[in-house]
Amino acid sequence: MRVQVLFFAAARDAAGTDSLAIELSHGATIQDLKVALMNQTPRLSSISGSLLWAVNNQYQSLQHVLKDHDTVACFPPVSGG
Repeated sequence: MRVQVLFFAAARDAAGTDSLAIELSHGATIQDLKVALMNQTPRLSSISGSLLWAVNNQYQSLQHVLKDHDTVACFPPVSGG
C-alpha cells in the first residue's frame, strides 16, 4: 500500500522535503507510518512527540488504519491568534 505524506512548518524543515510517498503493509496505522518516517527521516525524531496527523483532511489518532492512496498531513501543533 502506498500513502502520500505532506509535511508542514517545522515538520517540513526536519524532513527536508514537503512530501514523500511511503510504502506500507496493508493494515498499517499512523503509528506504523510514524516509525517508517523516523527511520527514513531521522531529523523528524526530535519533534515526533508533538506531531499532529490528518488523513484526507481529518485529524486522526496514531491507531487510525490507513488505506491505499491516503494523503497524510504531518505538522506540529498550531495556534491561532
